[in-house]
Amino acid sequence: MSRVFGIIGHPLGHTLSPLVHNWGFKRFGIKARYEAWPTLPEELGAFMVRLRETPVEGLSVTIPHKTPVMAYVDAVTDLGRSVGAVNTLYWRDGELWAENTDVEGFCRPLVLRGIAPRAALILGCGGVARAAVAGLVRLGVERLAVTGRSAEKAAVLAGEFGLERVDWDRRADFPAGLLVNATPMGMTGRLEGLSPYPAEALGPDHVVYDLVYTPDPTHFGADALAAGGLVVSGMEMFLYQAVEQFRLWTGRILPDDELRTLLRKALYGA
Repeated sequence: MSRVFGIIGHPLGHTLSPLVHNWGFKRFGIKARYEAWPTLPEELGAFMVRLRETPVEGLSVTIPHKTPVMAYVDAVTDLGRSVGAVNTLYWRDGELWAENTDVEGFCRPLVLRGIAPRAALILGCGGVARAAVAGLVRLGVERLAVTGRSAEKAAVLAGEFGLERVDWDRRADFPAGLLVNATPMGMTGRLEGLSPYPAEALGPDHVVYDLVYTPDPTHFGADALAAGGLVVSGMEMFLYQAVEQFRLWTGRILPDDELRTLLRKALYGA
C-alpha cells in the first residue's frame, strides 16, 4: 500500500513540494505519494479531523496555516514553539507532532558557506522573518536587528525575540554584515522591480540572503552582486527545509546536489 503525504495551504499555486518529495520517494524506492491539498483557513479544522481518520503519514504546512495548525496537534517541538510557527507534521509513537524545518533550512546554507556575521539585519516582520531570527539566534550572531515598513509589527517581533528595532527609513545606517530579505519585494510579478534595500548602501563586505528566489537573481541580489557582495539564494532555504522534512518522514537524506539541479531546472529552466 502506498504511503500518503501532502501539503496544505492557500493558495498553493505552483508549489514545488510535490516535485521534491515525489522525486525523493522514487529515488529511494519508497512506495509513497505526495499530494497538494489547497485548504482555506475556514477548512483547516475539518481537514485536521480527516487527517487523523485517514492514513496520512506526514504533512507540509504553508501560509496561512503555520500558526493556526499548532492548535490541532498533540505536541509541538521546542523550536516550533519558540518560532511561533510550524511547517511540518509527523507521527511519533502514535502522537501527531509539529516541527519547524524552516529554521534548519535557513541556517544550513550559511553554515555550509562558512558565513558567520557579527551583525545581521532582517528586512521584514512576517512568518519567514521569524524563522530567520530563530536561525540567526541559533548561529550565535552577536547583534540582531529587525526592520519593516510597519513600525508596529517590527516592534512586536523585536520585543518578542529581544532584538534591536531599526526604523525602515534608517535601515542602511545599521552596520550589518548580513542582510536578510524576508519581504516579498523583488518577487516575480508586480513586485519584481523593487528591492528592500538601497543599492547605493551595498558594498563588497555585505552578504545578501534573499529569501525571495524568483527571479534569479532578484533586484536586491543583482544590486549586491554589482557592488561586489556575496548573494545566497532563498532557493537554498527551500531546498534544505525540504531535506529536513524528508528526513523526519523517512529517515533518508535527500542529496542536496541532485535536488538543487532538479529545483533549478523547474524554476529557471537551467
